[in-house]
Amino acid sequence: MPRPAFRHLNCLCASAFLFALSPVPHGWAQTQINLDEARALTYQLVADGQYDSASALARTVLQSDPNDHAALLALAQAEQGAGRMASALSASKAAWRNSHTDAQKYSSSVVAAQALNADGKPLRAQFWLRRAAEHAPNDTFRARAKQGFKYVQNKNPMRVHLRLSVAPSSNINNGSKSDTIEIAGLPFSISGDAQALSGVEYNLGATLSYRLPKIGDWALTASTSFDAKSYSLSSDAQALAPTVSSSDYAFQELDARISARRIDADGKGATNLSFKVGENWYGGSALTKFAGINFGRQIKAGKQSTLAFNLGVERQWRQDTDLRSANVVSASSTWGHRFAGGNSVWVTGYASDTASDSAAIAQQTLGARVRYAPAKPIFAKTSLELSLGYQNKRFDRALPLFDRRVDDTINASATMTFNDLDYFGFAPTAELSASKTSSTVTQYDVEDLGLKLGLRSTF
Repeated sequence: MPRPAFRHLNCLCASAFLFALSPVPHGWAQTQINLDEARALTYQLVADGQYDSASALARTVLQSDPNDHAALLALAQAEQGAGRMASALSASKAAWRNSHTDAQKYSSSVVAAQALNADGKPLRAQFWLRRAAEHAPNDTFRARAKQGFKYVQNKNPMRVHLRLSVAPSSNINNGSKSDTIEIAGLPFSISGDAQALSGVEYNLGATLSYRLPKIGDWALTASTSFDAKSYSLSSDAQALAPTVSSSDYAFQELDARISARRIDADGKGATNLSFKVGENWYGGSALTKFAGINFGRQIKAGKQSTLAFNLGVERQWRQDTDLRSANVVSASSTWGHRFAGGNSVWVTGYASDTASDSAAIAQQTLGARVRYAPAKPIFAKTSLELSLGYQNKRFDRALPLFDRRVDDTINASATMTFNDLDYFGFAPTAELSASKTSSTVTQYDVEDLGLKLGLRSTF
């Protein structure tokens, strides 16, 4: 890891952790120095690039006290400077185990991160930098650890993004809010499993991406994502639908994609292209295979505003019945603006057309969504984001005995991020959401109230 990225480290060690020794190496056998002077000398040797001498001096101290934190830390720095990364990592881990204060834990973590990054192990280095940020003795050192994390992350071609949430919901199956439906003027009962079932949704996902060599001005990235949703039914839901199991609603999706991004020469815009393939499963059975391409464009629309446009085409091959296979064309546009006080707003409009031989699938969708994020925390360090959306979905053809289906949906959410509860660079989030769908076919009148608890990276 280049010294400029962590130039604060040597200063921290020299000022906060001077160490001492009693016996000294052969080169100093004729000179009597006290322990504090020896500590200062060892760090000075490291700073001067005399790594072998510093290492020998540190090892002499450790003969009398193997748990001397300062000696272990100096040894780690000396071994790293000499290019012996395995030994540097071993010494820094030992220094971590013998740390008793946040300052000691911070310095040990940063030195371990340096050794790992220099040894070509940036993902492990990022873990140690998160640990450094967690134990930073003050905001200044925490900011330096975060800066180091971003430095390593930007240099690392591989990234891992994890997603985790738990969401209690009044309608995990998107079921009807009614227990009856009218057909040709006559009422019919809706089965329990088609009605709204309450329970809890558990979502676990991960995205692994790798930055490929550039082709001209295009930056290329290959990535793969996996998401899995599982559920538990409430006792009321089990009583309403005793023949179903929570596993009947389990959903998994796996996809792989290649993305390309080119930034305009003036830096005021960017173009994105991507191609994806994937498959998903529902209730333990294959549901859909899909492939699609997407074109995106982002431009600046003033000093504090941006515009983004996206156009996508996707082919879906249904595995349960080929009749439900579809071609989907979608488009969206988002205007974002940051106000002088720091508050931000995003306005999105979107449309899609789904062509299918199935009357239950073929449809057109129009929608809009507004998101707003105040700059100031609502309390302590808790940030807030509000969202309000509307969607109109029109199906191409009516099913026999039913009116042509048209759904109108209104949804709203409020998401809080509790930054003061940050741990290892992850802060808990809570999203309260509500949605209501009114349909010309009453079976599809849906209401849902949910609370999603999750984690969000703070850097």
